[in-house]
Amino acid sequence: MGKNRRQERLQQRRSQPSTPAAASARPAPKPVPAWRHTIDQWGGPWIIVAGVAVLAFIGWIAWVNRPVGVSSKGLMGEAVQIAASGHVTSPSELQIPEGVPPAGGPHYVNPLPGGVYDQPVDDGRVIHSLEHGLIWITYKPGAISDAQLKELLDLVDGRKRDVVLSPRPENKDALVATSWGRRLVIKPGDMKTVKDFISTNLNRSPEPAVR
Repeated sequence: MGKNRRQERLQQRRSQPSTPAAASARPAPKPVPAWRHTIDQWGGPWIIVAGVAVLAFIGWIAWVNRPVGVSSKGLMGEAVQIAASGHVTSPSELQIPEGVPPAGGPHYVNPLPGGVYDQPVDDGRVIHSLEHGLIWITYKPGAISDAQLKELLDLVDGRKRDVVLSPRPENKDALVATSWGRRLVIKPGDMKTVKDFISTNLNRSPEPAVR
């Protein structure tokens, strides 16, 4: 009797319709957004990485060339008349005064970056730097002491973006500060005047804050 019941249950199970496969019950995949197709066409995630890198580079350039505060005080130093200030290619086209650093005039295309230089630099390049608002501090080798030179080095070391410090044997004076259109002879060791000249005359030029 029990055997017959088991056979009946087995037959009932076999006669019941089978349920659909689990796979057929899965929801249809969501459509891929149009922007995803565009990204895939342009290289996938790498285009996003490249875009972020470009934006970061642009931001860095903007920070490097950020505007710097300009003093409202009267310019320091003797006013220097500047007749012309175009680009030239030959040293003979430069207008270099005798015994003093130039404070403007014709200059070479490539400006000299700010910083400390232990050898004389090219006047034609520094003139272009002055046009961009930098300050040029020159000293006559042998006319200032090692201690005075160290003070200058320490001062400019923290302002290399804005100041050029270099020896200039042609100078008749021991220490001269120069900006575009201005020149000031300073007594060696008078660091206050050097600092004041930098803060007052910095970026007061035809093309200020360009670096």
